[in-house]
Parts: sequence; C-alpha cells; structure tokens
Amino acid sequence: MLQLESFVFNPFAENTYVVYDDNTKECLIIDPGCSTVGEENQLFGFIDSHNLKPLMAVSTHGHIDHIIGNGAVKKRYNIKVAAHPNVKYDYEHARQQATWFGLSSDGNFQLPDLDLKDDEIIKVGESTLEVICTPGHAEGSVSLYAEMEGWVFTGDALFCRSIGRTDFPGGSYETLLKSIKERLFRLPDDTEVFSGHGESTTIFDEQRYNMFL
Repeated sequence: MLQLESFVFNPFAENTYVVYDDNTKECLIIDPGCSTVGEENQLFGFIDSHNLKPLMAVSTHGHIDHIIGNGAVKKRYNIKVAAHPNVKYDYEHARQQATWFGLSSDGNFQLPDLDLKDDEIIKVGESTLEVICTPGHAEGSVSLYAEMEGWVFTGDALFCRSIGRTDFPGGSYETLLKSIKERLFRLPDDTEVFSGHGESTTIFDEQRYNMFL
C-alpha cells in the first residue's frame, strides 16, 4: 500500500503530493509547486529523511503553480517530468505566467520529458496509479487513480464542493463537466479525492453536494 504526504506551496496554496511505497522507498512527486528555497527544503527534507527514491515528477496539468518546482526536483534527483502531451501551450507560456504573478524560479520550464496517455499505468512499489484524462480546466489535464488505496489526484479538475475554473486558455466548462461526470464519477463512491488546492473530499460527497454538478 502507498503512503501519502502533502504540502501546500506558493502564493496559490497549491497542493504538492508525494506518494511512496514504504517497502521499496519508490515515490512519485505529483505537481511540485515549491517556489522558494524554503519550500524546496520542505519537500527535499521529507523525501531525504524517509530515504525515498523519486521515480519521476508528474504534472496533472501545465499551469505555473503546479509546475514551478519541476526544475528544482529534476536537478535534485535527476528524474524526468511526465505529463500529457497537450500541456505544451501552458509549458511554453510558463515563464510569462511566472512573471505575471511575481513568482521566482530557476526558469527551467522545459517541456515534459515523458508523455502520459489515457489509461496508462504508473507503478510505484507494489501499487499502481492509472492515468485518467480529465481535460476542461486546462488542455492536457489528467487525474491519477490509485485503485488499491482508493485515492484519486484530480489536479484542478475537481475540488471539495467546487470545480476548476475554465476561463484560462484551453479551458472549457462543458468539457470539464464531461470529464468529471464520465470519468471521475465512475470511480467508487468511497474514493478519496485529493485536489490541487484545498481539502480532500470523496466522490460520494461531490456527486451529492457539489452545486456545480
């Protein structure tokens, strides 16, 4: 079974997740959003103190608050970044986004090294995470479903009692609703939802109490 540690980083209060296998020490870094040396040290300190072995960093989508730490984790652990190929537009405009929001970084916004495909399986120790394409908030948005643990990491597609905004380039309200209803709401009711911002929730609760759905 996987273990989970979460961090809240950068001015957008973005959730960065480390999922890891306690036996093999393999881990994934989901959406490294660390934007300062202090935040980098929080993330690195946890990984190093637990003797974890990062396999890759995974971007649920390409908005700046979710990828600003990519360069730091690549440099620290010599790992690759994986994302859906449709994130290209946001990655190419990441430096501009960082400037707009006054975020400092090492400027390493290279395109992802690995392309993720719908239904692809990522193995971490004895567990797996399934890539589920959930566009609508941004092009190339994906969620990661850990069936054994009953977790899904939704990026900015689905939040506790809310959904991702769709007024950025590549956003579509209709597409986002379709992604949530046809992909995420097919998961078991007790699946715990870990979003890109805010507190966790469950599929059951969002089906019944999310006023946007």
